[in-house]
Amino acid sequence: MSWFARLIALAALGAATRAGAQDTAQTIQVAGPARERATILLRRALAGPHDIMAADSVSQVILPRGTELPRTVVILGGDASVGATVRGDVIVVGGDLFLRPGASIDGQAVAIGGGVYGSTLASVRGGTESLRDHTFDIAQHTEVTRIDYRYICSREPGFELPLLEGLRIPTYDRVNGASVPWGPVLRPTARWIVDPTITYRSHSGEWDAGVNALFQLGERYTLTIDGRRSTFTNETWIYSDLINSFNSLVGGSDTRNYYRADRGEVTIRRYDEYVEPRLALERFIGVSSERAWSVGSPDTLGSRPWSFAGRYDVNKLARTNPAIEPGRISSVFVGGVARYQLGDVRITGTGRIEVPIETPGDERFAQATFDASIAFPTFGVQRFRSDLHVVATVGDTTPPQRFAYLGGTGTLPVIEDPLSLGGDQLLQLDSRYEIPIPRVAVPFLGSLTVSLRHRIGSAGVQGLPRFVQNLGPVMSLGFVRVDYVIDPATNEGRFAVGLSFAR
Repeated sequence: MSWFARLIALAALGAATRAGAQDTAQTIQVAGPARERATILLRRALAGPHDIMAADSVSQVILPRGTELPRTVVILGGDASVGATVRGDVIVVGGDLFLRPGASIDGQAVAIGGGVYGSTLASVRGGTESLRDHTFDIAQHTEVTRIDYRYICSREPGFELPLLEGLRIPTYDRVNGASVPWGPVLRPTARWIVDPTITYRSHSGEWDAGVNALFQLGERYTLTIDGRRSTFTNETWIYSDLINSFNSLVGGSDTRNYYRADRGEVTIRRYDEYVEPRLALERFIGVSSERAWSVGSPDTLGSRPWSFAGRYDVNKLARTNPAIEPGRISSVFVGGVARYQLGDVRITGTGRIEVPIETPGDERFAQATFDASIAFPTFGVQRFRSDLHVVATVGDTTPPQRFAYLGGTGTLPVIEDPLSLGGDQLLQLDSRYEIPIPRVAVPFLGSLTVSLRHRIGSAGVQGLPRFVQNLGPVMSLGFVRVDYVIDPATNEGRFAVGLSFAR
């Protein structure tokens, strides 16, 4: 795209940016330490497809809800407010990044020289990152914009009460009811961050203590120590905590199985990032030990948490948890997280292999859990995305606390009984072809998107039984999604209404 065409495109976003946002010069030179993360992130963004906007100390760049940007956005010299859909990263240099309800960012949300301030109704698939100690000074000349790295060296407070006076974001489910965590953030030295919390669980009446400590070993290495008593699940891959809490409270639909445990983990991580091709790679190794026990009686603790609907439905809030094998599992684990981009193709992958050295029944096994996602544009604004979740086990059958489950909302909706397929082997492939229709738009909700979605999966013990398929159309408008799925083998169908930023 020529600079004249880009200027025209940015002008078309007049509703998306306030006065003060403008296109920058033709050539950008970034000067900074090659191994510094702020430099790596900025050079990586500028090396791929991107749009540049400029702000100042008076006005901020505003990308409102209903706006869609097809690539990474770099905002120089001021704050930004984002409620739009961005098919890439959003990087703010020299300011703060405010995420508004409805924002959907396929990549990362990064503030260099400022902070990222989120919204529970915003979706950022690549995560957020605030680099407050690092910034860039921007000098614009006739044909060159020079960006020079500067270390601010501001020391974060040694004692901080995050969010609302230390009160963290609560969750809600059919076992705990409301889980409300509270705790300060401690920074005894520049390298240590200690995050102790105590969590009250309204339905079980439990007070669970936990602590997470992170030590910066060097530029690329971190040591994490985590210990806590908590309620654990293997189904966080289906829905995020926010979506699962919303579904549990409003519709009584909790797509997780639970058990209780005292767990401790020590992990060493190494992080590497490469500009060309764009690759972020995190590797880790660690040890863990947990003492687990089943949660809830057959009638779920003798009562059920409150919900607007489904409180007494045995397939919803009244659903029981599978019993586990009580005892201790101590393990060694290794794994990695990778994010790769080649042009407009984005690939992410997460893998973890656990090898126990102590189990309740002296089982000997190794279990691998793998998630992968690929997304890329096809024709015009149309897109394709596919997500894969795999659990594979070799050796003895694992204790049930290492089982994974499929079925019902979020995985295979045609199966009426939620999470009725389970075991130490699982495979789920979820693919969708999305066709945005910009001409059909509603204020504050954005444009209509029509998709064709195909899901196939199976789960079992020591093997995979017959695969189940779900196929059907999906229509989403803003945060509302309506879909209809059918099982081609049985012709059984199901109609559902959900949240468009859910899985």
